[in-house]
Amino acid sequence: MSGAMGTVLAAAGIVGVVGVLLAAFAGGIAQGTVGFGAAFATVPALALTVPELLPGAMLVAALPLSLLMAWLERRHLDTGMARRLIIGRLPGLALGTAVVVIVDVRWLTAIVAAILLAAVAASAVGWHVAVTPRRELAAGVASGFTGAATALGGPPLAILYRHHDPGVLRPTLSAVWAVGIVLTLSGLAVAGSFTGAQATAGAGLAVLLLFGLVAGRAVVRRVPAERISTAILGWAAVGGTAALVRAIAG
Repeated sequence: MSGAMGTVLAAAGIVGVVGVLLAAFAGGIAQGTVGFGAAFATVPALALTVPELLPGAMLVAALPLSLLMAWLERRHLDTGMARRLIIGRLPGLALGTAVVVIVDVRWLTAIVAAILLAAVAASAVGWHVAVTPRRELAAGVASGFTGAATALGGPPLAILYRHHDPGVLRPTLSAVWAVGIVLTLSGLAVAGSFTGAQATAGAGLAVLLLFGLVAGRAVVRRVPAERISTAILGWAAVGGTAALVRAIAG
């Protein structure tokens, strides 16, 4: 284990590490059922315990999961939707990468918390947005920004596609995530904001996400997707609130 990784784990503590691992597993289950949720579940745990691992560790962790889901359900992939979202994400990725370079860890944690809480609030009030090509492009920009800055690219798209068919969302958004993650990690590496500790932690979390994905294939046949989505949003609300309090308190 590298010295940097050992320092990170020591800072997180046993309870923190276990919490992150459980959150990643739960996130894999959610991702495999409703098409998003890996970041909603895992990012709050990281923000609370080891915010210095964001956004790199979550991006690394999500890449294998995204590639696998896009491949497994490729027959249902909506190429038009994916193309518009990817085009929109490009300027958002550039802005988000700039934020990571400029903003320190404390305020980055606050941004993570604010995005989580805004997404949960939008879901709680049942905010519905009609899907149009222009709104898909706009959601792509927002998703690219939040994904690069905080590894939370899902909230803008979760709001837009709230009532969309999960069978189409899973492979389509997975393909969008995969392309966006590769571009984001490349930009962070060039900017010097992607560390070895983030890569190592992300690889470990990737395994748990994949295990969760396998479990999710069984869960989806027994538990309604709406119940899983509600549970993940509830966890995001708790984790986001705690992370925001921690960031403000310093």
